[in-house]
Amino acid sequence: MTTALAGTGPAQKVTALAGTELTLVVRNRTLAVSSVLLPIALGVFWAFSLGRGPEVWPMVVALQVAVTLGMGLYVTGTQTLVARRHARVLQRLRTSGISDGGLLLATLTPALAIALAQLVIFAVIDVVIGGPVPSNWPALVALVLGGIALMVGAALATSVVTPTPERAQITTLPMVFLMLGAAIAMVLIPATGWLQALLLVPGAGVGMLVRLMFGGEVGLGPTLGTVAATASLLVWAAVFIRLAAHRFRWDPRNG
Repeated sequence: MTTALAGTGPAQKVTALAGTELTLVVRNRTLAVSSVLLPIALGVFWAFSLGRGPEVWPMVVALQVAVTLGMGLYVTGTQTLVARRHARVLQRLRTSGISDGGLLLATLTPALAIALAQLVIFAVIDVVIGGPVPSNWPALVALVLGGIALMVGAALATSVVTPTPERAQITTLPMVFLMLGAAIAMVLIPATGWLQALLLVPGAGVGMLVRLMFGGEVGLGPTLGTVAATASLLVWAAVFIRLAAHRFRWDPRNG
């Protein structure tokens, strides 16, 4: 792989590596089922089984977004990082001229592509079967960007404590469940009161942004609520990235 990247510029190398990574992920049947097909199946099931009233759609969308970011992005990203590190691919590619940031970006590109594709699929399905169109577009943009940042940071941090690709199925479970639980809770809890403090939990910002996206009320108001929920996602993303930055193991012999 290093030889194939020789003689090109940094951007071309990152693009070529990202394309190779996407091919490898698609060919991995286990990963394709658990991170691509299963989230889509769950999202479609929730859309058709939980009802289609206006009060139900925020919960459905929160579930869809949480499972997409949690399984499509976070689990896939963690497994890919650990698999490449375990095979010493990351260590070898550091001599290819790609920066560490570019190398990690290319490695995570398949997970990002899968998550974005799933979000688009759910958006189309929801609208076709009568789901509401978002009325707060800043909240939608913040949801996508903040959610991606959180899950990328969490994938980097989790890969540090995951010794083998097979263990990723276990080490990622707590964050996936936390993401689902926090997102649903923020959609269902009262608009005001001490329960709003759940926004401090990783992933809770997803639920609040979904709520605001469809015109729902929160105690902070739509503008301040959007800012607070986005800040929650980004702060946790920064915490995870900082934890990973000092401990990421390029060589499996280091620990």
